[in-house]
Order: sequence, then structure tokens, then C-alpha cells
Amino acid sequence: MSLLGFGGRGGDEGSDAPSSESEEVEEAQSSPVFAARSLVRAIQGGAFATVVMTAFRLPILGSLPPSANFWAKYVGDGHPEEYMGMGILLHLLYGISFGALFGLLYPRMNLPGSATETEGVVWGGVFGLVLSAFGERVMLKWLLDIDLEADAETVFHASHAVYGIALGTWVGSRIDPDRGYEEYEHSQ
Repeated sequence: MSLLGFGGRGGDEGSDAPSSESEEVEEAQSSPVFAARSLVRAIQGGAFATVVMTAFRLPILGSLPPSANFWAKYVGDGHPEEYMGMGILLHLLYGISFGALFGLLYPRMNLPGSATETEGVVWGGVFGLVLSAFGERVMLKWLLDIDLEADAETVFHASHAVYGIALGTWVGSRIDPDRGYEEYEHSQ
């Protein structure tokens, strides 16, 4: 079975099952319906992962994401605390946007068709850490001139790993649009 759950017709005589399955997967992935479903699932996943990340980060650091600082510096003319609502909205939009990017790239990675949640956790974790490195170097240091203390930096990276894992698990668990939760085979 492939990553997307589209299988070839194993009983057809004279057919080359792996190439048949591969062709079916490629055809399914190129359909506009598949792309639209992937995007919707990815947007949902980005929103979900951002909420999970924020719930992880907020009680530990006791501060909002630095997106309020971005708004205060580049759009507003006040202190970041004045833009808490806009900061949260921007953070959610960032999370949804990067979730959409991950969700559109993930099904095209031609991963083996084993456990999509496991693959989602691994690739989502990598994605989250790449975002974290980008966020620290470009967003915080270069754009906002913020240099985090060691503990805050650790939590910053950990929260992005949590984001990536939550996102990857969400997208990985929904990669096959024809399989519902009840169809998963758990230990019996």
C-alpha cells in the first residue's frame, strides 16, 4: 500500500503492480481535488499546531510570541504590549501559512507507504526546527534585533519542535482522504 493508500490492482495479470500503483498515486496527487483537500487539511493542521505551540510556550515563558514586536516595529508606532491581539493574529497567520506549505509539500515527498503518522512526526519535527532556526536568525535577530537569553532560546526552539510535531502528525494522519479514523488498525 502506498503512502496515500491508493493501491494497484494486485490481481491483474500481466500488470506491474509497483508501477501501476505509482502511476495511480501520481495521477491522484496531480488532481485539483487532491490539491484542494491537501490545502484544507494543511490549513487546519497549521491552525491546530499553532494553538498547540502557543499553549506549550505561553505558560513557560509568560510572554506572547514576538509577532507583536514585529507589528509594533514595522506597522504600528507603539509598544508591543499595545498590539497583543494583532500579535496573536499574526502568529496564527504565520502558523497557518507554514502549515499550508508543509501540507502541500508532504504528500509529494514519495515516502514509503508505512505509517503516515510516524513519517509526519519525523518530517514535521524537522520542518519545525528549520522554521525555528529561520525564526531565530532572520525574524528575531535580523528583523527585530532581539537576542534571546539561553533558556528563552531553548523554549523558542522546543516550541517550534512541538509545532512541527503537531503539524506533521495532523497532516500525516489525514494524508489519505479515503481513510477515516475508524479504519486505522490499532492493536487488537
